[in-house]
Amino acid sequence: MNILFKTVYLKNKIIQNIKSEKIFVFNTLSLGSIYGINFLISLITLPHLLKVYGLSVWGNIVFIQLIFNYLIWLTDWSFNIYSSKFVSINFQNQDTLKKIFRETWTAQLLLTIFSLFLSFLYNHFFYHSVQLSFYFALILLGKFLQPYWFLNGIEKIYETALFQLINKVIFAIFIIFFINKGSNINTYFLYYGISFFIVGIACITRINFISKGLIGFSKIKKSIIALKKSFKLFLSLILGNFINSSIQFLIGIFLDPVNLGIYNVADRIKGFSSQLNQPLTNSIFPKIVKEYNKDKKLGNKFLVFNLKILVPLTLFLFLIINLNLTFIVNYFSKENIQEIIIILRIILFSFVFNVVEEIIVNQYMVTNGIYSSINKLKILKLILVFVFGIPLVFYYGIIGAAFTSLISELFAFFFVIFKYNKTKKIIFKEEEF
Repeated sequence: MNILFKTVYLKNKIIQNIKSEKIFVFNTLSLGSIYGINFLISLITLPHLLKVYGLSVWGNIVFIQLIFNYLIWLTDWSFNIYSSKFVSINFQNQDTLKKIFRETWTAQLLLTIFSLFLSFLYNHFFYHSVQLSFYFALILLGKFLQPYWFLNGIEKIYETALFQLINKVIFAIFIIFFINKGSNINTYFLYYGISFFIVGIACITRINFISKGLIGFSKIKKSIIALKKSFKLFLSLILGNFINSSIQFLIGIFLDPVNLGIYNVADRIKGFSSQLNQPLTNSIFPKIVKEYNKDKKLGNKFLVFNLKILVPLTLFLFLIINLNLTFIVNYFSKENIQEIIIILRIILFSFVFNVVEEIIVNQYMVTNGIYSSINKLKILKLILVFVFGIPLVFYYGIIGAAFTSLISELFAFFFVIFKYNKTKKIIFKEEEF
């Protein structure tokens, strides 16, 4: 009887593993295709926008979007990782899944209402445009209707990427056909908002189709508890986002819109490079959560295996981009080409260090609930950005900004390596949502 039981158990285990691997491979290949199309769309839209607006007006758009992105990050809170992790662990328990969804979504509603209020104040004091307030509201409401953390948790990561691609396709159509030489900044944000809202409706409709009876709201008190529990992770994420944007923020304060436009073009090209790794890293997250949930040693082995694949891939991309920098920059912009090339050469080094940092932070530290260390890392990085960034940007312009990025990423690289080696054998306390 014991032999029969063990045989059935092993058979079920093998079937589960095969299904898990199929989902992982399907997610990775699907994401690869979607991100590839996404990349091609960026190759069309960014040069068009730079041609229509020029670097100076584009710099103004970047600065507005920079400030507004903080409101989007506020509505996201830390749920893209925090709630997604618990959805992944409890995806077979419908009651727990409903609890996680409703408490998270209610919390996001509260954050969206607060963000709408902040966006109204921001626009009232700085831009005095009723139209812009309405467009910002469209973006925030559309974002609320896109709970991608749920789709990622149930390993439908390719659907998240597909919705994001649809958003980009709709926006790209508006850009190519309706944004022209006579367009102003408001026009850009109008079409941005419409795209977000359309995709938001499609996304929430899809989630309702996947899980009937899931969508709804919980008591506000319970959602506030969820906000408190995930606050440490939120703090680390918002600090991380602020670090990524603070260098451009300093450029916007100390320099002119043209310099901000130059740096942003270089940073976006670097960002396109990062996208090439995302299909694999995004597919890995739900899988590595489960591995660490089973056994710390298994999770560590899987993490090291991922690094052995992703680091050589990143170095290969770094080499290819450097060998073709002039061609790449010429494609995107016809203005200030040499300045963009110089900035891009420097920040591409920070891109390599950042890939390793993000893998260890998201796949190891987040998964094991080491939020305090993540927060220390982000705070120290932010301090470094301002300590080095203010004098370097003030005296050396955008070249100083690029070196500020490199210094902060180099520090973060050594920090996460040290933290992993120090804690890799420690079993952390299991979390509850």
